[in-house]
Amino acid sequence: MTTGINAMCALTVIPVRASHDDTSEIVTQLLFGEAVTIIGIHNQWIKLRIQHDDYEGWVDNKQLLKLSEETFHNLKKIKSRQTEALLELNTPWGKQNILQGSLNISTENSFKIEEKKFSWINTPPSAEIKRFSAQNILEIAHSYSNAPYLWGGRTAFGIDCSGFTQTVFHQLNFSLPRDASQQYLIGSKVAFDEQKPGDLAFFVSEKTGNIHHVGIVLPNQEIIHAHGRVRIDQLTEEGIYNENKEYYSHKLISINQYDI
Repeated sequence: MTTGINAMCALTVIPVRASHDDTSEIVTQLLFGEAVTIIGIHNQWIKLRIQHDDYEGWVDNKQLLKLSEETFHNLKKIKSRQTEALLELNTPWGKQNILQGSLNISTENSFKIEEKKFSWINTPPSAEIKRFSAQNILEIAHSYSNAPYLWGGRTAFGIDCSGFTQTVFHQLNFSLPRDASQQYLIGSKVAFDEQKPGDLAFFVSEKTGNIHHVGIVLPNQEIIHAHGRVRIDQLTEEGIYNENKEYYSHKLISINQYDI
C-alpha cells in the first residue's frame, strides 16, 4: 500500500498505536468496517487517518483491506452501527466475531467488499438506527457495564472513558471526537442543577489542569464511566464520589448537553 490509498479494518478489532512498533501504546482501536486513509509508511507499518474522527496512528498493514474510491465513499455514507453485543460473520479468512459499535456495512444475509464475499452466520445486524435520546443513550451505556478499562479501547472487552462515550453516541448516529478534551469543546455547558440523563460530565486533572476524564450522567445524580471498569458512582458538584473507597476520584469541571 502507498500513501493516499484508502482501506478498512478487515478484522474484529485492530489496535492503533502511537508509533510503528508492537510495543508502542494503543491510542485507539478500529472496529470492523471502519475506513481509513494511509498517510505514512514505515516498513510493514502504516500511519493512517481514521475517517470518522480524524484520529491518527499506526497499524500493521496486514490488518487492513485496500478499498477502491467507490467503496471508500460508500462506506463513508454509512451511519448505522451494530448495537448487538456480538454477531458471527463468515469472511474470506474465516469466521469472525463482530462487536457492538462496528459499522453496519450490510444488513443483508450476504454481501461483497471489493469482490470478497461475506455472510452473516445466524442473523445480520439490525437495520434500525435508534433515535438519539436520553433513554437510548442510557440503554446502550448500561450494555457496557463492567467492561474492563483499557487505554485506547473501544469495545466491551476493554474500553477507556472517552472511547466509551464516543462509541455509545456513535450507535445513535451522533459523532463525537475521540478524546475527552475534544468532546469537552462541543455541546452546551450547563449548571450542575440543570443536568439531565444522557449529558456528558467532564473532569479535570488537579496536577495539569487538563481535561482527562468523561462519563455519562444518569438519573439521581449518578454517573456511568470507565474507571477500572465501566461502573456507576455518585456525581456531586465536587466530582465523582466512590462510595466503596470513600473518596473523590475525579474533579468536575463541566456538564455538557447535546441536541437530543
